[in-house]
Amino acid sequence: MRRKKEIVIGLITGLAAIAPLAAGAQDAALKGSGELVITTGGGTWEAAQKKAYFEPFERETGIKIVLVPEDHAKLLASVELGKPEADLTSINAGELAGFEKHGAVQKIDYKYFDKDTLDGMSEALKNEYGVGAVVYSVVMAYNTQDFPASKPRPQNWAEFFDTTKFPGPRGMARCEKIVDGGDLEFAELASGVDKDKLYPIDLDRAFKKLAQLKPSVGRWWQSGADAPQSLVNGEISVSTAYNGRVYGAKKQGAPLDFTWNQSLLQYDYWIVMKGSPNYDNAMKFLAFISKAKPQAVFAEEITYGPTNNKAYEFIKSDLADWLPGSPKIVKQQIYQNYAWWNEVGSDGKSNWERAIARCSALLSQ
Repeated sequence: MRRKKEIVIGLITGLAAIAPLAAGAQDAALKGSGELVITTGGGTWEAAQKKAYFEPFERETGIKIVLVPEDHAKLLASVELGKPEADLTSINAGELAGFEKHGAVQKIDYKYFDKDTLDGMSEALKNEYGVGAVVYSVVMAYNTQDFPASKPRPQNWAEFFDTTKFPGPRGMARCEKIVDGGDLEFAELASGVDKDKLYPIDLDRAFKKLAQLKPSVGRWWQSGADAPQSLVNGEISVSTAYNGRVYGAKKQGAPLDFTWNQSLLQYDYWIVMKGSPNYDNAMKFLAFISKAKPQAVFAEEITYGPTNNKAYEFIKSDLADWLPGSPKIVKQQIYQNYAWWNEVGSDGKSNWERAIARCSALLSQ
């Protein structure tokens, strides 16, 4: 009996020793050299990425991160020339089909990821061409000097579009951000469509409503930092905006607030550009930042939902209740239908491509 006990103890000790060695081997496999060029949207988003991802990755792998401003139109043009200006960027999941169609992305090699990380990620966030970057929401945000708590605030998208009852310049996403900015979903809701019948989006109806608001739009924002900054500087009074951007600015004392009501629940993908000279480093970066702890740090910095569910083991419960998709918030939210956005018609174009073309035509008028 004593001999068996010694064997069991020895086996347990051996397994305990193997675990850190395996983790260490995985971490060692992520070490490298050279650089990795990544696009970033600036502001609180970039600050959170630096703290949670970029700085720890550089420190632990020896690979240098180089940042360039996010401009997907410019990036796609550089890919077509065979000289991508960045190795990695993040896009709304609804835009992935368009990037695939243009041959602009490379497949993800999940052999770089450890099993624990992969087990914590949903299948939707482990796409063949994209790795889950973040879970977030587009919300309605206000300048609280224009809309103080003592004054009625627009609480739904019909009221957002009502510039008579709720005066003030609006902010909405530029055409290239039409999917992740939620422009058409919000226009449909404003026109009276029930949220449970939002898809398929009636493009004629949505663009007609958007055209009505166009004269009151003071800012068509491009990057995530644009909307809260435009709200703070008084350029606009109420805007569509990413929840984490507004929350981060509010924490720093900016006169901002937002509502979760009818907010759009979304997620982004990290994608590797075709022709990237640093593919190996890109895979190492994605494997590193998809781990639970970096995901938790990022969520704490900017209040976006983690893509690795194991991150919640490191997130305080009071913060978890403020993350998009959490049980207390999700009932007020609407899941964006990426399948519809990626749907390709008989003309060979996706709904995303058709929407961008119509949006560009509208804004050029």
